[in-house]
Amino acid sequence: MQNALRNIGATAAMPRQQGIVPRIFQAYRNHFGLFWRVMLPIIIVSLVLSLAWFLFFKFMVPEGQWIFSISKGIGVRSMFIFDHISQTFRYAPEPLGVQTGFGFNGQSFDIGLLWLAMCPLALIIVYHHQGINVTSGEAWHRTRQRVVSILGVSILLILTASVAGITFVLLWMTNALQLLIQDASVGISTSVFLILGVVCVATVYVLVKWSLCNQCIILENLSAVDALRRSGELVQGRWGRFFGIYLLLILGTMIFTTAVLGLTLLLFSTVSPEFTPLREVLQSGKFFGLFFGGRVQITLQSAPVWAIGVMVALNTLINAVLAPIWAILTTHLYMERAGIPEQEGSG
Repeated sequence: MQNALRNIGATAAMPRQQGIVPRIFQAYRNHFGLFWRVMLPIIIVSLVLSLAWFLFFKFMVPEGQWIFSISKGIGVRSMFIFDHISQTFRYAPEPLGVQTGFGFNGQSFDIGLLWLAMCPLALIIVYHHQGINVTSGEAWHRTRQRVVSILGVSILLILTASVAGITFVLLWMTNALQLLIQDASVGISTSVFLILGVVCVATVYVLVKWSLCNQCIILENLSAVDALRRSGELVQGRWGRFFGIYLLLILGTMIFTTAVLGLTLLLFSTVSPEFTPLREVLQSGKFFGLFFGGRVQITLQSAPVWAIGVMVALNTLINAVLAPIWAILTTHLYMERAGIPEQEGSG
């Protein structure tokens, strides 16, 4: 198996025989069962933990409000928030019923625990790409040997992604505040806006440069720090292309998630009276507006247990469907940049 990686180390790009999209579909189709066998243990754990978390709120925090969103699935919030001015908790419920609006719609690759499957998936893709069979058990055995580096990189990526997410939210809030303020304080707001913008761009830049670190860990046996450095070397000179491909994939993910969750909530509205207010919105032309930045969600005081279970399972399955796509994409980009040849008849 080690001989399959004999050409790793060269950084010259390989000539591609077909486009990246056909290669993703071909790899997904050829190894669909193997991918899901690799992910099955994590899918089960993720499903159990998520379901336990939401059921805890259902039975232990009955005053919580439930939010079913076409862009983000299911969420729950307490009606009490902490007021930093008075240093006390105050009652601040969300309005019940359907809310529509316009804004960033859809979730990106929020795959949670399934991120741990990226390394065994990458290993399988490369080995089969070179005509070498590997089982899910063998892939996980190799992955466990690199668990320290994998966890180290995962924590660092999560922290970096959190900085990007928080900064984006602050950036939006600062921009909204700047539009409302018309006095001298606008100068301060502008400075903050620029600083947050720089931080947001910098974190996105770093995340793209580190996007091949899992492949570097599992295929080149590198430590966490060396894998990040190696990923940066492979992405160097192709950052714009990588960013464009990732952005297109994220947009596709948003459309897919919106369609699946939208149709699910539409089904809910036909079988449960709690979701009936959604029917008028989802059966109108507004449904198609969801794919262009529209948002629809319903806030309930209490949610049926069956609806919670369906939404939790659906979110987990959506992540499971998307995780191999991300693994295939980044692994093929890695092989192009690392110069790994394709064996005749592989695919």
